[in-house]
Amino acid sequence: MKYWPKMMALADKYAAIPAVRVRRDALVAARTAIAQQQLPQKQLPKLELPLATYALAADVPDGQLAELMTLNHMFGNFRWYIAYHYGVWAYITQELISTWLREFPHRRYLELAAGNGVLSAGLRAAGAQVISTDALTWVAENGTGKQPWTKVVQASATSALWAYGDQVDAVILAWSPDKDINDVHVLHTIREHFPQLDFFVIGDRFGITNSQTFWREAHIAANRPLLRLNQAFRAFDAVGDKIYLVK
Repeated sequence: MKYWPKMMALADKYAAIPAVRVRRDALVAARTAIAQQQLPQKQLPKLELPLATYALAADVPDGQLAELMTLNHMFGNFRWYIAYHYGVWAYITQELISTWLREFPHRRYLELAAGNGVLSAGLRAAGAQVISTDALTWVAENGTGKQPWTKVVQASATSALWAYGDQVDAVILAWSPDKDINDVHVLHTIREHFPQLDFFVIGDRFGITNSQTFWREAHIAANRPLLRLNQAFRAFDAVGDKIYLVK
């Protein structure tokens, strides 16, 4: 059985357990919104089931500990399900967009490697000026780029910088592949030629996004608006992605 129907069957079976029900309902709402090319309203709860939940398997008719453990594992894989089926990699919500534009107002944005343009679409819908770009070189591998949420101009990250860098106030790079060192070229280009631009990076530092060289060379800034932004981008699974201001 495929991932989604199997997970829902298990989640429905154990829905009498509050921790299961809360996670099931949150994932259903998120998937429904994304399938309609709408941002989920708010960040997901922590998807890992509390350890105390497993003791409740015996209270469910024909309940089995192994099934609850399988369900917990499937909850944790929701990120990859929406990535490969819908091209949604960084999990962007209405809550995040509202916080972003409140904490960093009056900026014109250039998004690099935008994929389906999910983040750009959210910013545009909220009234921000955004130029969304992507090389679109990997559309055959998964859902990325096949069903754009908004207009995405085909351009590599560096060429997009040269084309639009003098028309914006900030650059966004979200979930750049970890084996692509082009992110280093982007960093150098911004430092040398566009130092006036804010450079927002959404990723898993020294983890599954961006090259190791990028993270070694990145100078991470910190401020209260960024802290509040990340409070709206709370971790919900094992991936430690955050929003960074890189200098």
